[in-house]
Amino acid sequence: MRDAVLFDIHGNIDALDAVLADVAAAGCEGLVLGGDYAYMGPAPDDCVDRLREYPGRVVAILGNTDRMIAHGDDAVAEWAADRLGDDRVSWLGGLQPARVLPEHDALIVHAVPGDDERRLLPDTPDAQAETMVASVGGATLLCGHVHLQYTRKVGAVEVVNPGSVGFPFDGDPAAAWAIIEAGQVELRRTVYDVERALARLAGLGSHPERALAERRLRSARA
Repeated sequence: MRDAVLFDIHGNIDALDAVLADVAAAGCEGLVLGGDYAYMGPAPDDCVDRLREYPGRVVAILGNTDRMIAHGDDAVAEWAADRLGDDRVSWLGGLQPARVLPEHDALIVHAVPGDDERRLLPDTPDAQAETMVASVGGATLLCGHVHLQYTRKVGAVEVVNPGSVGFPFDGDPAAAWAIIEAGQVELRRTVYDVERALARLAGLGSHPERALAERRLRSARA
């Protein structure tokens, strides 16, 4: 099975639509989704709808900001929840925190197993990283959260972070994602219309963190 792996979309529908076009062109049969679908970007409702209506197989897990939206944890979460409505928020809140992908010998989590906010970085010391992945039973760990695209070997586990579709933090504004097929991973980037995403934000007078979202889109930095 050839699947596209998408993490950290964060309500950026322009990035998501561009990636989904590349997903189709690449012949992917399904989506593997690593959480954080709706928080911060200008179109949380559209992003959730695209993913729920996707015609192929979809495997989706919960991200930390999806949990925040479901619980109304801060002003951005409340803003996103208001735009999403009860049905979409219920869908987000009902997702599981991890899924095993036996066809890829992989585990998908948002950040690290058992903790959706702990940061596993490209330069996390090996000893510390090994404790984070100790419970992984498969050959590959698919994780996100830090918005940095990388792969690294941690003990016997191949750690793959596809990066962020909606808000990359590595200085490259192109949407980051990956393809996985029988455990083999290919990292991808998709150029999209950042100015269009910025224009969407500019039209949202009620967004509580619009300036932060605009800065992140322009700089591709945290």
